[in-house]
Amino acid sequence: MSYGPGVQRIYAIALTSVREAIRDRVLFAVLGLGALSVFFGLGLGALSLAEATRILVDHGLVTLSLLSNLVAIFLGVNFLYKELELRTLHVLLARPVARHEVLLGKFLGIWLTVAVFVFTTATLLFALLLLTATDESAAAAERAHALLGVPLEFRYSLRARALALGGVTLVALLPLAIARVRRALSVGAVLPVSALGCGAMFLLARVVVPGEAHYLAAGMALVLAEVTVTASFSMLFSAFSTPFVTGMFSVGTFVLARSTWLMQHIRMNRFPEALKALLKGVAWVLPNLHLFVPSRPSLIPDDPHHPALGYVLQCSLYGASYAALLLLAAALVFRRRDLT
Repeated sequence: MSYGPGVQRIYAIALTSVREAIRDRVLFAVLGLGALSVFFGLGLGALSLAEATRILVDHGLVTLSLLSNLVAIFLGVNFLYKELELRTLHVLLARPVARHEVLLGKFLGIWLTVAVFVFTTATLLFALLLLTATDESAAAAERAHALLGVPLEFRYSLRARALALGGVTLVALLPLAIARVRRALSVGAVLPVSALGCGAMFLLARVVVPGEAHYLAAGMALVLAEVTVTASFSMLFSAFSTPFVTGMFSVGTFVLARSTWLMQHIRMNRFPEALKALLKGVAWVLPNLHLFVPSRPSLIPDDPHHPALGYVLQCSLYGASYAALLLLAAALVFRRRDLT
């Protein structure tokens, strides 16, 4: 299938942006932080009584959400600024490349970078979910036995298994410390491999512990949908301001957008009417990112009132629509920006 030259240029800019993130070690730094946080969640679960699986998944989704949005904001702040600072944007625009194509390419590069992080970290989460569930639940252990054909009677404790898995993870990440290996990596290789690994671990987990596996998968999809919005308003701010201002605006907007539900439902009997109207106006204008971090009952697959797939699709459509409006505004602003 052949695409138009505009789509090809956008995709080429996106690939270059991902390679830049890999070269600057942004992706590997956040992967390391994500792995450490996931193992910390495993330790928290080990201290609980029959709640290790739930704590592991909940803490893992919080890790995915916060780190993904922080990476999206950080890359949105720096991608365009580096192009302007190094004067490479002038060379790029001297070719038959429009400004909105540069903007869309950078946005797509951010999303692909975050997707690699989400898929890779979720693969580790699914693996730990399998270990924790079979250790905590006899029914899960029986399902794993029926699936694999061998009894999952581990000789070592959960802590020892986690340390062994952590060692394997560390060994897998060590080659990424070599600059030549990082330069050889590309999104064309990293993204499919991480997605396939995540999909394979999900298929195993959904047989052994279906409820938590579906909940984790739905949470992953909501994280990617939320990053679509976060990256878009980060690109909007970077289209007209400096990196410091873009970072402040992006973080502030993210915090406010996560608080829109609170603005709409908080009791404000003692607040003046002007403040109430202001908060309601802010909540109406900003995207409602609270939708992307729902409670557990909203994502339970067996609940007929809150089907997980329908909820995820609605939120994804909402995020895509809002991101399209923000990117359109960013393209109009960036088109009028003086680059001299």
